Amino acid sequence: MSASLLYVDCSGYKSLPAIEALRLITPTTPMESVTQIEAGIAIVKNQKNLLALVSNTPDFELFSLMRKQHPLAQIILVTELPMKEYSLLLNGQEEQLVDHIIANKSREGWTVHQLRVSLHKMMTKDIFGIEKYLAPHTVIYREPVRNSAEREELNTKVMRFCEACHLGQHASRMAFGITEELLMNTLYDAPVAAGIERFKSVVQTNQIVLQPEEYGELSYACDGQTLAISSSDPFGMLRKSTLLTYLKKVLRRDESEGLIDDKRGGAGLGLFKILYSSHGLVCNVEVGKRTEIMALIDVNDQLRDFSSMSRSIHYFLA
Repeated sequence: MSASLLYVDCSGYKSLPAIEALRLITPTTPMESVTQIEAGIAIVKNQKNLLALVSNTPDFELFSLMRKQHPLAQIILVTELPMKEYSLLLNGQEEQLVDHIIANKSREGWTVHQLRVSLHKMMTKDIFGIEKYLAPHTVIYREPVRNSAEREELNTKVMRFCEACHLGQHASRMAFGITEELLMNTLYDAPVAAGIERFKSVVQTNQIVLQPEEYGELSYACDGQTLAISSSDPFGMLRKSTLLTYLKKVLRRDESEGLIDDKRGGAGLGLFKILYSSHGLVCNVEVGKRTEIMALIDVNDQLRDFSSMSRSIHYFLA
C-alpha cells in the first residue's frame, strides 16, 4: 500500500489551504481529509502507512499518537498562532512532536507554496538550496565564506542587493543583520559544534580563517515575492531538538539573562535573531556533511512581534 497524507482541518483555527492545492506536487499520493480530531486519531490508529500529517490544530493527543504509531512520518503544523501559544498546547514538546511549522498567513500563496515545497523535499530527499523557495529561473548569488575579515563586505553586498531590489531601507538593514548572524554561525559556531580543536578557545571577537575543507557558502536571491538568504557549512551538526529548544528558551523567557546558551558553539541567540527578522527559518542537514540555514522574508508582508505573529520553522534531514 502506498503511503498516504492525512489532512486535519478543524474549526476553531484558521483553515488549511484546500487539499487540492497539494495534488500538483503529490498527484499519486492518496489523501484523506477530516475535520475532527477524533476522526484523525482513528485514521492514525488504523492506517498502516502514513507519509505525513498536516494539521491546523496543535493537538497533543493527535501528534503524540502520530509520532508513536508512525515514527518515520512527518508532522506539519500549519498555524496562525505564535510559538508561545502552540507550544503551550503541545505541552512544550514541539521539538519531539513537530517537524515543520508553517505560518498560516492571510496571503495564502505563502502557505500553499511552503506546503508544496516541504512535501516535495520530503519525497525526493533533495533538501538543499534556496532556489526551491523562489520562482523558476530566479538568479541566485553565491559567495564563499572563508574568513571573518570578509564578513562586513558580504553583509554589505546583501544589503546593497536588497536596496537594488527596491525592498526599502528597513528591509535592507534587516537583511544585513540576518546575513551577519548566518555568517557568525558558519565561521564560529558550526566549527565549534563539529569539535575542531583550534576553535575551542576562540571567541567571536577573534579573527577566523577557515581551511579550504571548512569553507562555507552564502547564497541570496529575490524573486519579487520572497527574499531568501542562506549560509552553509560542511559539518552537518545541527539537530532539530537543539534548534527548537534554543528558540523556545528565548520565547519563554521572563528575563533574557541566562536563557541563551552562551557556551562555546552556542548558537541560540543567533538563530533567534534570524527568525525574529524573517517570516521563516529553514534548516537543512546532512549529518556530518552539511548544514544549511536559510531565512525567508515575504517582501509584501510587514513583520510583527513574535507575541502576535507566527513564523515558519522547518528542519529537513537528508
